[in-house]
Amino acid sequence: MFQRGPEYMRKTANMVLDALLQAVREGYADKPLHPDDLARIVDATKASTDLDHFYRASFDELQRVAEDDSHRTTRINAFGRLVVHPLSDHFEAGRLDRRLIGNFFFFVRSLFGDRVEAFADEANAVAEEYRARGELETWDAFYADPRMKRIYYQVMARVVRAFKVFEARRDWVMKVMQHDPTNTALSSTVYVQGNFDGEAMPFGPREFFLFFDSLIRPLRDLQGEDKALFVEVVGEEPIAMVGDFLMEMTRVKPAD
Repeated sequence: MFQRGPEYMRKTANMVLDALLQAVREGYADKPLHPDDLARIVDATKASTDLDHFYRASFDELQRVAEDDSHRTTRINAFGRLVVHPLSDHFEAGRLDRRLIGNFFFFVRSLFGDRVEAFADEANAVAEEYRARGELETWDAFYADPRMKRIYYQVMARVVRAFKVFEARRDWVMKVMQHDPTNTALSSTVYVQGNFDGEAMPFGPREFFLFFDSLIRPLRDLQGEDKALFVEVVGEEPIAMVGDFLMEMTRVKPAD
């Protein structure tokens, strides 16, 4: 969601379309344009060498954008790992689909906007510190770092507060989490179905409970330095912050 590649491709395509429009205006300024005429102009544009320099320059720029996007993805990866790390066992056991991470990340970005970029920068910087010392094999030290706990507490507190009107927020979040990332939106109503080897994105009441209860419930039992850090960051005691949310989660817990 942060990549600039699609944005640059749109810019490039728009420039080609502008060139095509200019050709139409020059050739048909004072007469009607028949679809067959437009087809001939398009075919001529496809075969023309006049745009070769533009295509080469665009390709070079797209490579630079792709490299930058790769770096940005690495940054986001550290933050993404941080905000879902309590779910690792569920992902490993197949109780939750890893594709849900991207949808949850969209939800988090809807809450924080561009602040996510700052979180990602800080998380990546800390991850690089541990990587340089050879301490990033399991990521445990990264998750335990007080700097990362500060970010994690901020994110989880904002998630809980977003559920103030629980039912309405739950319905919206379930729709977000059910989004199939293999579908590409061409407009608000047109989608291209991508190749997908498996079942549709599973996120019903069971997955909702497992996902959000697993993220939030451990905060209730914070003790010692972790509890003090939570109060410092969030401004409330953990039990006061998450109590109502967990009560609602218990109420909607599916039967075993």
